[in-house]
Amino acid sequence: MSPPVPDQTNRNLSMTIPTKEGGAPSYPGRKRPHALTLAVYDPAAAEHRANAANLSLSGALVPFLPPPVDAAPINAVPLSAVAPRAEPVWIRAHFNLRLDLTVTFIDEKAVTATDLDPQQNRFRLPTAGVLSSLRPILSPEELDAAKIPCEGAKEAPRPSMLPPTEEEVQQGRIKRKKKQGKKHGGLPVLVCNVHAGTKQLQLTRWESSHGNIIKGEGYLDFITRCCFKEKDIVEIWAFKERSFRLFGVDMCHASPLYIVLTKKEQPPAASVVGMDECTMY
Repeated sequence: MSPPVPDQTNRNLSMTIPTKEGGAPSYPGRKRPHALTLAVYDPAAAEHRANAANLSLSGALVPFLPPPVDAAPINAVPLSAVAPRAEPVWIRAHFNLRLDLTVTFIDEKAVTATDLDPQQNRFRLPTAGVLSSLRPILSPEELDAAKIPCEGAKEAPRPSMLPPTEEEVQQGRIKRKKKQGKKHGGLPVLVCNVHAGTKQLQLTRWESSHGNIIKGEGYLDFITRCCFKEKDIVEIWAFKERSFRLFGVDMCHASPLYIVLTKKEQPPAASVVGMDECTMY
């Protein structure tokens, strides 16, 4: 009586096909032959594996919701925050600046009547631009000379905000000190304009209003040759060359602080090379 034949429909059968010794030529580095295994496809086992996979995915599907993004639409972002301000085209050629020297945009402002007033004799700079853009390029010594507070320093109270003294309280009134003219102190700067040329003035800060101003001898003549009119929009730029030493050799020397005043969207004048004529338009 022959032995029973196993049922081959509900399970996978495999058989090993031995390799024949000497069946292939040998050569140095040849790996030893491996036995080949022939697997028989079992439809029932394949269906069982598919059912198990479906059961594992039978849970409730939760849609993926990305976290909210704190961003404004593209039309709500100012262009100045996306692209840097283009510097005036004549600056680098006129001053023969290196390509890697940064010309920093400080701020822009509308020219006021007081900027052109001979009695005031000063040009006021926007405080926000001075603190955010000009202050980082100045050294602590230069900040002290210009009376600009270092970042994080406490603001001194304005004189008008100081509490009255005990003597003033006893007298029942606040004495007003006689105003005295102040000397032209401050940080020496070279103020430039395409029409007025270059003028050495001073950058300082008013103690009364904490306003940052440019003033000095010859300011009125300089601002007149700039051809600015009231309500003109003026861009303010600045650059400064720092000394650089390589192997004990001075590769470049420090320069004064240059402050450039230029009318916004002002086309290059015909006298860019000389920078000494005023073109009215």
